Amino acid sequence: MSRYSRVMLGVRIAFAYVGTVIGAGFASGQEILRFFTVYGERSAFSILLAAFLFVWVGISVLKMGFESRSRSFRDTMKLVFGRLSPFVNAYMLLAIIMVAAAMLAGAGALFEEYIHVPFYTGIAITVVVVWVFVAFGLKGIFAINAWIIPVILIFNVFVFAYSLQMDDYTYEVMPVFDVTVFDIVKAGISYASFNIVLAVGVLTSAGSGVDDPRVLKMGGVLGGVILGAMLLMSNYSLMRYVPEIYEFEVPMLYIVHRMGPFFCAAFAVVMWGAILTTLVANVFSVACAVNDIFKLPVHAALLMTIVACVALSFVGFSRIVAFVYPLLGIIGFIVMSVMFFLVKK
Repeated sequence: MSRYSRVMLGVRIAFAYVGTVIGAGFASGQEILRFFTVYGERSAFSILLAAFLFVWVGISVLKMGFESRSRSFRDTMKLVFGRLSPFVNAYMLLAIIMVAAAMLAGAGALFEEYIHVPFYTGIAITVVVVWVFVAFGLKGIFAINAWIIPVILIFNVFVFAYSLQMDDYTYEVMPVFDVTVFDIVKAGISYASFNIVLAVGVLTSAGSGVDDPRVLKMGGVLGGVILGAMLLMSNYSLMRYVPEIYEFEVPMLYIVHRMGPFFCAAFAVVMWGAILTTLVANVFSVACAVNDIFKLPVHAALLMTIVACVALSFVGFSRIVAFVYPLLGIIGFIVMSVMFFLVKK
């Protein structure tokens, strides 16, 4: 493999990694606001810790996929959890499906609010797009992220640049409560834990399809650095509008409205793109696991996964978040802890 080919493959893996993490919560600013912005200027330390974990654990999971040659996250969970892995895998399947269902519900709401088409039409359009890309396997994952991630990154830079030149910033950014070192560390670890466990399926599969370990290291490092940079930029932009920003369900939209109608329309595209990248990654991970467990044809496993996601999308986003996210964070923390001891050995 030529140096150019290695670099391009590393970039594709990095974009796939970033696309798995960047969902509706990230793009809307709500996740960043709740995990980081509430800590004021000290939140930068939490973000740097999260970025470090994204790099370190991302490379470790990619190498696990490289060594095991498994396309499913099940082998990674078996290595980490041992005899408990069947229970963890069962929960992981349910949780990832439910996160995907939440993304579908978000897509339907986005179409209904911005384009004024029926909720279910938005879901149907999103499902068709997801099916097309997931049907091509890793190539589809790489393709959709190669288009969408640069667009989201550029939009992120525009919002950051706008916030930099804002001239009505006359107050000091303060945390909403007394912040300790424990709070800073907990925020970084919690955010990385939840998001990394959702990325395990894509990273494992990506690692299994690569013959050069240097590519995996490049993909993990670049992916973690991009995520860290985007978090820092978005967090800074949100801090420029404290405390007003705390009152909005979609904090980033408050900033975008100030930038003009064009950026409002662009934000809707960015939101749908962020939903798509996460949704494609989640559906791909579950379909690979279903194919591995039941030995079904790929398209049959994909159909089962999408039907389950559509059905669960009726549960509602808030209920899904309340049930799934806390336990995923715990599983992710255990994964990161075990990775640390495996690396030490």
